[in-house]
Amino acid sequence: MKKLIAYLIISVLWTSNVLAQVQYDVKKVLETKDFTQFEKLSLNLTDRKKNIRSHWKSIRDLTYNYQEGIFFFEKSVPIKDKPGNSSVYTYRVRLIATKSEIAFYELTEKKNKKVKGNWEPYFEIIDTFKDEVAYANLKKEFKAIFSTEIQEEELFTTDIVYGTNCGIAGMNPTGRININKLIDKKDKSGILKWLKSTITEKQIYAIDALYQLKNCGIELTDEELKIVEFVSNKDGSIETCSGCTFYGRGIKEVTEQFEF
Repeated sequence: MKKLIAYLIISVLWTSNVLAQVQYDVKKVLETKDFTQFEKLSLNLTDRKKNIRSHWKSIRDLTYNYQEGIFFFEKSVPIKDKPGNSSVYTYRVRLIATKSEIAFYELTEKKNKKVKGNWEPYFEIIDTFKDEVAYANLKKEFKAIFSTEIQEEELFTTDIVYGTNCGIAGMNPTGRININKLIDKKDKSGILKWLKSTITEKQIYAIDALYQLKNCGIELTDEELKIVEFVSNKDGSIETCSGCTFYGRGIKEVTEQFEF
């Protein structure tokens, strides 16, 4: 029994040390608040020899000076008493930054909890930071561009996809269904609310819809065209779908078809 307990303790400590290093490396860079350093880390974090994989889920502009990003990294740790098997530990970084400085970050680890008898994933916070002054500047910039307040609860949204006839059944995604309803009613004011959304995928749906209204003879004001131009030229990517394929596409690549 003592040998078993000692083995379990050693196994836990070994796993903890292996995981602590990659966590520490990411956390240490985040704490510098230097986005340039974090970008460099993100490009070099993947290491097959160390069983570390990483990728950006998304990184795109919110305003002229601020961008939002979601970055994932995971570490595979061999299970000592099960040769050929590994446990995979997943981590997520959500951040808001200028091209050089981080205004907000949240480092979390993916966990699972039982809810009504079923295991459901959630993310447990390891570390977080928020620069209140920079965050206030973000809000000010967003309002100056879109003439509306930024919706903080919509930041880092990942469940909206832009596309048509998606999946095996070729069904339109929810975003397409809802924007089509506004198009059918020629509801320009409703579409403009999407254009001013915090969620980039909704903004692209709005540009698509406004282009269709334009072809029906509904004009946009100079101010509205200015917002369309800003969104169309944002750096970064959105989640798209076409048939069974779901993938990230550059915003400019998607919007170049809409000439106003």
